[in-house]
Amino acid sequence: MKKIDLHIHTLSTISDADFCFDIDILDSYVRTRKIDVIAITNHNLFNLEQYKTISSRLAYITVLPGIEINIGENCGHILVISSSANIQDFSQRCLEVQQKITQQHDYLSLDDFKQIFADLHRYLIIPHYEKKPSVDKRILRDLHDVIYCGEVSSVKKFIYCQKDNDDLTPVLFSDFRACRGNVSFPFQQTFLDIDEISINSIKLCLKDKSKVSLTESEGHSMFFALPDLKLSTGLNVIIGGRSSGKTYTLDQIYETYENIKYIKQFSLLERDPNKAEEEFTSKLNIQQSFIAKDYLSEFSDVVEDVKDISLTDNERKIEKYISSLLKHASECERSDAFSQCSLYAESEFQINDLNKLKDLIQAMEELLDSTQYKSIIEKHISRDILISLYEDLIRTHIYENELVLKKRWINDLVSLIQSNLQSNTAATRIEDIDFYEIQINRAKIKKFEKIVNNLRMPRNIYRKELQGFILVAKTNTFNGAQELKNKCGKQVAFSDAFKSYNNPYEYLQKLKDINIEETTYYKYFMDVEFKILNQYGYPVSGGERAEFNLLQEINDALQYDLLLVDEPESSFDNLFLKERVNALLKSISQELPIVVVTHSSTVGASIKPDFMIYTKREITKLGIKYKRYSGVPSNRYLMSNDGETMLNIEATLDSLEAGEKAYKDRSEKYETLRSFEG
Repeated sequence: MKKIDLHIHTLSTISDADFCFDIDILDSYVRTRKIDVIAITNHNLFNLEQYKTISSRLAYITVLPGIEINIGENCGHILVISSSANIQDFSQRCLEVQQKITQQHDYLSLDDFKQIFADLHRYLIIPHYEKKPSVDKRILRDLHDVIYCGEVSSVKKFIYCQKDNDDLTPVLFSDFRACRGNVSFPFQQTFLDIDEISINSIKLCLKDKSKVSLTESEGHSMFFALPDLKLSTGLNVIIGGRSSGKTYTLDQIYETYENIKYIKQFSLLERDPNKAEEEFTSKLNIQQSFIAKDYLSEFSDVVEDVKDISLTDNERKIEKYISSLLKHASECERSDAFSQCSLYAESEFQINDLNKLKDLIQAMEELLDSTQYKSIIEKHISRDILISLYEDLIRTHIYENELVLKKRWINDLVSLIQSNLQSNTAATRIEDIDFYEIQINRAKIKKFEKIVNNLRMPRNIYRKELQGFILVAKTNTFNGAQELKNKCGKQVAFSDAFKSYNNPYEYLQKLKDINIEETTYYKYFMDVEFKILNQYGYPVSGGERAEFNLLQEINDALQYDLLLVDEPESSFDNLFLKERVNALLKSISQELPIVVVTHSSTVGASIKPDFMIYTKREITKLGIKYKRYSGVPSNRYLMSNDGETMLNIEATLDSLEAGEKAYKDRSEKYETLRSFEG
């Protein structure tokens, strides 16, 4: 097994915060983390002389030359790593990159990238995959035959990509800046099951996900959270006596990583019921707003489509057309050379709307880029057919767009000629009118009113169960102008508009006269009520609020890369912890690593963790020292980093049961109470 880190920065560039490279720090990092292979990958440049200096200093490992490039309009990052045997040629090509990217938001197009590096098979190419700024999927699709892996930003994303057969092989690197004074060394490295170190051997290994892991011996079921602390990628429990370093360990992990959810001890305890209720209501309102926005998203597009339609203006256009037609007919004797010109009464070309075609092209791109549902899509339609259809749609768009440009040019020219002819004749010109557009607008208004009336029918639009709690949202009509004002949150009057509430189109026109944002009109047609109910279907009480908040906080951790929970038993009873919290933690641990600190056997033992850590405080001549013992729960012994062992049962009973004697005393009492049942 070889430990690799192919993403290291040694030069400050326009894409970095300023730092001063220190080769001693880099040397110390490589030795401390016992790394076998590194790559120097500075942003959009490669310094050959510095690379030679680093290679000479770190001659005991393999140092590969590389570069991190901005590629595509979204400036996604892609690593290009070369063999040291091609160093001169690689350096020249990197110089071309440096000349093209001189500002922070400059980038190479895909064509530029291919032209500069020519034979891409010579390099190891690693795009930012589940890591920002990620490379555009269309570029990934184009380069798929030379990409063997993708860089991810966390253990959670590494595991996700490992499990999904359609995802690239994940690699986790440090993105380390070896700068002066930086002695906090990262743990993001990847192990490859290889003996020989070369670009080709690395590529070959990356083709097989089973040969890529986060640890040397435990594969990707474990990872290093701290220098002396290995954790499971699933559920971990930390136990130990008071002040033994449990919370200290959580704090260390929290300070080491980004994007962590940390639920601290007592943080959800309600000290002020009134304030707690206000905060709970505020959270409900936010949740309600999200649900309503999601449910009404398509309706907001409908409102946007009809808000500028004026039936009054359309009627005026018809009246003007009829009037000009009658007048033109009565003035036939006035016709002259100007009014008899063919272009005088010529109608404009109808301009096609290409938005639907653009939507189709975008939909095709989503189908082609989808990795999660790739197998389902290709089960019904082959990728070659999808690509062929995609290309046909693009060709059609190019043709249609060219036609639109021509029609607009001709319309402008005809309009100019008609204006000149009109100024030279006394004859009345028949007004232009688009009867098709007028009829479409009438149909849109009828459809709009039908949609609104349908939406206003009471219905449940959202229901979710969360460990005994029920989250429900249902639609209602507004019952007065005051409710609309409360919805708006501004000092504006809705009384006049509400008089037309039952006439959707007229109501929309009156909303336009009120000082509210146009993009929010859709919110005032119907209300969404959101409630959280207990298992019996009633609104939650104060104590239940705290329970729900904990479950919601835990569930919210799915948006993060790691979850830390400090002594949940401090604020909640054992039955709630066992029946609800444990089940949720166990479920979420399938998606991301979780670390729970506990003194409670309800959490510590009943939750059945994947890995456990026992902390112990020792007083030495040098001061307080926190020691950690760890292992899987079924092991007889837990082991520290320096090889010391202790009995698992001893650590568990001391931490969760106040020692073996207390455990036996309680067991005897329970047995005595049970005997009364007979």
